[in-house]
Amino acid sequence: MPNYLSLEEAQKMIDLYDDSTDPIEIRDKAILHLFLTSGLRLSELKNLNIEDLDLDNKKFSIIGKGNKERTGYLNDMTKEALIDYLKVRDTLISKKSNNTLFLSRYGTKMSSTAIEKIVKRAYKRAKIKYDNFCVHTLRHTCATLLYRNGIDIRTIQELLGHVQIDTTEIYTHLYDKNVMDVMLGHPLGKFMMADAKALCA
Repeated sequence: MPNYLSLEEAQKMIDLYDDSTDPIEIRDKAILHLFLTSGLRLSELKNLNIEDLDLDNKKFSIIGKGNKERTGYLNDMTKEALIDYLKVRDTLISKKSNNTLFLSRYGTKMSSTAIEKIVKRAYKRAKIKYDNFCVHTLRHTCATLLYRNGIDIRTIQELLGHVQIDTTEIYTHLYDKNVMDVMLGHPLGKFMMADAKALCA
């Protein structure tokens, strides 16, 4: 089963750089927003270009596995995070400017390793134990939170760019396991009936 963050942990990640004026942290905030609200793969985020964004219509183009294109959508917070980043992006542009959306502090296209370090730093700063978490955890978190909030599995399949529905159905199993854990922890399973009645009184 894939690891994922709780809603509270995901919120901590989203809120990390809310008050920052540092261009690097403003960039990192936009990256975290896209991972957690759009469910992008690392390679998909790394390869985003300026022209892929359509902020007026709150959407963007994604080139996924197999060079397959799909559309991602931006909620208001993620759109604002991107707008804030675009305002400071010029401070990162080098002499060899390019259309890559997310730039390193040297004005070049970011490597996968650099993005992994951003996410790891965010886990640490949010005081989330990251031994078993990675960049892909944020993608799992996005899908899991959507499913738990009633989003249809077919819609999640489209969002994640899965070719086969079987791949997406892992999130139904995660939910089933959570329900099982809750039911196994039911008060009637832990106490004598009299104790359970007293507890619920």
